Amino acid sequence: MLRLLKKTALGIVLVIFTSVVYPSVDISANSYHNDNLSGAEQHPLDFKNEKQLVLVNQDSQQRAVDAHIQLSYSEKPIEKQLDKLQHNPVGWHNYRFNYKKSKGSIHKSSLFNRGQLIDYQFSGLTDEAKNLVSETAYLNKGALKKTNINNKKAMPYYEKGLANWLKKHKSSRLDYQVTPMYSGQNLLPQQIRLSYLGYSSSGQKIKISLKSYREENGNDGATVVYLNNDSSNAIINYADGTAQNTLHKKADLAAQKASSEKASSEAASSSAKASSEAASSARASSEAEQSSLAADQKAASESSVAQASSQAAASQSIASAAAAQASQDQSTTTQTYTGQSQQIIGNAKSHIYHVPGQAGYYMNSSNAVYFNSEAEAQAAGYRKSLR
Repeated sequence: MLRLLKKTALGIVLVIFTSVVYPSVDISANSYHNDNLSGAEQHPLDFKNEKQLVLVNQDSQQRAVDAHIQLSYSEKPIEKQLDKLQHNPVGWHNYRFNYKKSKGSIHKSSLFNRGQLIDYQFSGLTDEAKNLVSETAYLNKGALKKTNINNKKAMPYYEKGLANWLKKHKSSRLDYQVTPMYSGQNLLPQQIRLSYLGYSSSGQKIKISLKSYREENGNDGATVVYLNNDSSNAIINYADGTAQNTLHKKADLAAQKASSEKASSEAASSSAKASSEAASSARASSEAEQSSLAADQKAASESSVAQASSQAAASQSIASAAAAQASQDQSTTTQTYTGQSQQIIGNAKSHIYHVPGQAGYYMNSSNAVYFNSEAEAQAAGYRKSLR
């Protein structure tokens, strides 16, 4: 029977059931934790031989704070989730953004999902506001469109791994805590922290590893993983959940190229027209050569022709420069070398930023994001390159 327990404090001192001393959270240089983010304290629940589900009340911003469960394999929900999620967590927007498939074709998919902190397969909950946050589809499903359970940067890999662990250890218990990590008063979490630990039937702690390169040592013997709430096809404003589709840049370049080609064509047409008019004026001047009035008209005509030719040449030069610039813009958007930039430059795909003086590398220019300071980069969810 599902029992909901009211959590009275986040910083609980837990009873240790084993003589083994476990290390505290190991936030090293290689940690995926963003130091600018904060969330509920990470600690396992006290061992009990019954299912425990602890959901912290939403804060003053109506944000989910923390979800924690301890259960055995036999206490998992029997029925599969049938009801669709209807509750919109704070900061959620129904964006449909362009994304690029591996073969280069462009399609649309939802940017955000209604993300459950504790998945239904453990909690049996659906539209519970204290268990829902606005997650990118990439974090919630492991891909921009379909689900990829092998993506270690996303939730399904760990949820599947923990479900398999319970199935293989039916006499043991799983302690699983999921915490959204926020920056200040932002409505959307920039990271989600997962914390998991096993208990034997007698209450002895069991270290769990799902063979992920993102796993770190947490408090009281737990394993901790930090996952980024981001998407390669969007720039997200975590303060309010608004976002911009990064694939619009390709359409802008195409429009610039078309405009440049049109300007070049118009300049060529203007030059041809001016040459034709000059020839006609020259013939007229020759026929009126004996008349001073005709001579004056010829001089005026020649001056007009010279001016028209000069204007046509200038138009053609400007059009050629525009075409060259458009071509250069199109070329330079292909690759960006961070080592030549005198700015702080981030990679929207990996959320790593480089500062001047670090070892450089080439990245796709569509992924380049420029910052005025390291603090601005870190506030946007980026971490500094280790090289």
